[in-house]
Amino acid sequence: MQEAVPRAEQVQRHDLQALFQTSQVLTSSLELYSVLSNLLLTAMGKLLVPRGIALLHDPEKQNWRVIVVKGIPAVEEESRLELPPLISETLIAGEELPTLLHSLGIRLLLPVRDDQSDIGAIALGSKITGASFQEEELQFVQSLVNMASTAVRNSLILEELRRTNLDLDSSVQQLNTLFELSKEFNATVDRSHVLKIFSFALMGHMVVHGHLFYLRRPDGTFKLVSGKQITTKDLATEFLDGIQDLVRAEPGDHLDQSGIAIALPIRQQGAVHGVLCLGAKMNDSPYDRKDVEFLYALGSLAVTSIQNVELIEERIAKQQLEEELRMARTIQRRLLPDKIPEVPGIEVSTLALSSREVGGDYFDVAPLNKNRTLFMIADVTGKGVPAALLMSSIHACTHVMLPMDLTLEEAIEHTNRMLYENTDPDKFITAFAAMYYPDRSLAFVNAGHEPPLLIRADGQVERLSDGGPLLGIVPNIPYEAGYITLAPGDLIVMYTDGVTEAMGEAMDEYTEKRLLDLALANRSCSADALTELIQSDIQQFTGPVEMLSDDRTLIIIKVTDQTQQPGVSHG
Repeated sequence: MQEAVPRAEQVQRHDLQALFQTSQVLTSSLELYSVLSNLLLTAMGKLLVPRGIALLHDPEKQNWRVIVVKGIPAVEEESRLELPPLISETLIAGEELPTLLHSLGIRLLLPVRDDQSDIGAIALGSKITGASFQEEELQFVQSLVNMASTAVRNSLILEELRRTNLDLDSSVQQLNTLFELSKEFNATVDRSHVLKIFSFALMGHMVVHGHLFYLRRPDGTFKLVSGKQITTKDLATEFLDGIQDLVRAEPGDHLDQSGIAIALPIRQQGAVHGVLCLGAKMNDSPYDRKDVEFLYALGSLAVTSIQNVELIEERIAKQQLEEELRMARTIQRRLLPDKIPEVPGIEVSTLALSSREVGGDYFDVAPLNKNRTLFMIADVTGKGVPAALLMSSIHACTHVMLPMDLTLEEAIEHTNRMLYENTDPDKFITAFAAMYYPDRSLAFVNAGHEPPLLIRADGQVERLSDGGPLLGIVPNIPYEAGYITLAPGDLIVMYTDGVTEAMGEAMDEYTEKRLLDLALANRSCSADALTELIQSDIQQFTGPVEMLSDDRTLIIIKVTDQTQQPGVSHG
């Protein structure tokens, strides 16, 4: 007859079998919730406990996450419990239990440990019978928890791998998005289209309530180039100038009051070129590290693309300007005389240098009927194309008026009236016009221009200033003509302010006095020789310069002793 097995040994065998079976169940699953749920339910079943909690320790936040909860309505799964560090590596009971757990009806706490660190815990309430826990029961659940630690650790590793894979998938998706966006940005040279793509990418990928995008101008200030659904569009200049790193809004601060959650500076080559401000996400989740990395990459793409668009726009504008200047230069060349006509009894020499491709100075030497010769020098406000257009106006007026039966002063009055009626108020012309007759007489009108220097053969000096105000300023104003008679050896120097105001290396001007002294000392020279002397002296005074500060124009008339034709009336 077989001997009966003692009850204690039967219980022990049952417990060992239960531990073996539970171990198989725990190790067969790598799902964290399943592992902790089986562990908790097995312990509760063994001890006849109606309430329990499976906890997971969060070392970063230093709190405990509720994974599974049974029989405790006050606690929800995925909630967080703030518990002090566990003081024991094994079962914790009685006064050693944290107060919070004791208040929830917990009477036992069994740490789940791995490599001397807490990874979780099983918290159990009182027995449903009210009886005390037996020693063998406590040993069983302690062994159960010890066995489960490896399964819990494996489940955590799997969970971490899944998170890593999700992060990797997210990173790949973000890279693909940025790659597609970069192709979109590079395919357009339209600034508004670039900003539209940028805005759609923000609203679509980040799902944000709104945004503001500022770009730094060349002068260092910031300009708002894109904004959606954020009412405040004027962030303090001090904030934009001072931002160097990511700024998150705090409750009640100026960003929070403006509906902005984060402000992110976009840096390139060590300098902040843009600032991206975003409202909260639609799901109210915070902006994490990967969000910030994506936003920074997207912002950098947008800044680079807009800078490229600006460079292209500048290049196109420069090409258009160059083309306009070439056209204006062609117009100007046609306005100025190709060749200075020979005038019996006088030598004529001219100099015309522009400070830009198209200058604002104008001169003309034109033979007219009755053996008359027109000399004209003028200075138009401004430079470039507008000045060239104004030059063409005065050229047309004088060449239309003078062949008519008009005196010189009447022609200037008509020209003044026409310019006044057809040009902007800020446009005007200083001009000096003279009519030379075969009897060596000269009629002239000075319209606000630098008075030409009349240097007689004997060294006496006169300034030809008779006339009236600048052209194009006041309509219907009379101009007075001046009259002189020239003799062999006399010299007239007409010039624009680019001659007398030429700037020297010491930042002083060439001056009319220096021009007069030079012309007076060399009045015996020919007109061409004197022109070369003046130009050489100005270059010596200014030193080498890449571009003139102002247009420089000269007309020099030198009277010779050539026999003159009989005089004619000054009509």
